[in-house]
Amino acid sequence: MSELQQFGGDWTIEKLDILTGYLDAYLTALKNFHFKKIYIDAFAGTGSITTRDGQREIAGSARLALLADNHFDQYYFIEKDKKKAAQLQQMVNVEFPKLSKCVHIKQGDANTELTSICSAIDWRFNRALLFLDPYATEVSWTTLETIAKTESFDVWYLFPFSALNRMLRRDGHMEQSWIDCINRLLGDSNWMDEFYKEDPQIDLFSDNKIIKDASSKDIEQYILRRLWFDYTNPFFPGDNLIHDFQKFFPLGFLLTVAVLDVCKCFLLHCPAPPLF
Repeated sequence: MSELQQFGGDWTIEKLDILTGYLDAYLTALKNFHFKKIYIDAFAGTGSITTRDGQREIAGSARLALLADNHFDQYYFIEKDKKKAAQLQQMVNVEFPKLSKCVHIKQGDANTELTSICSAIDWRFNRALLFLDPYATEVSWTTLETIAKTESFDVWYLFPFSALNRMLRRDGHMEQSWIDCINRLLGDSNWMDEFYKEDPQIDLFSDNKIIKDASSKDIEQYILRRLWFDYTNPFFPGDNLIHDFQKFFPLGFLLTVAVLDVCKCFLLHCPAPPLF
């Protein structure tokens, strides 16, 4: 028996509807360019999900990508869980036999597999759309750096904002494993100076030396500044899209739309030089 993934309610459907619309818009906008188009889903699951209330079974992101009116030249679906990856492969074989030769299912860690894909493909002749919808804090900053260096990706990243904010304890008392996780998620330890200050209430009887001094908005802006400035070939966050879409993510995910190939900046209504 297949095992369906369970996620949120209406916001999950809204998120997938937005993605589906973007897939078609992306392929339509790039149809006259001669490079190959690649779709990558780094947390592909089984291809089907049920809403958390158990009332509906809906197509997941991988299935929706294959169902889109326009098709990519290649699809890469990454899933860490061996059983789910097998179910995904079966779904492709049964429901999309004509596309099976261009679908590559990678069972493994998303960071490892994305790095492998980036190094295996000649990006002079290919462009990719990457959907990053992690379960929690799985995506490493070094993976984003590797992706950025290709200058060939559009990246949809649902950043695990609530998970990060929960780890940022007000009193600054965090387990080392949490600190290591945040360092990996954000790329360095500079966040400590950004989010914390010396506790003005410190006294001889307290071992608490720092206190959180960052609002949710401050943390969001820090993440966006990192995406904007910290690359030789930078991401270009679509601020207008971030704020328009946040209403769809009540669990506290921050949707970052990033464009690394300047020829596609017009998709976010940003000025861009011509491709050639």
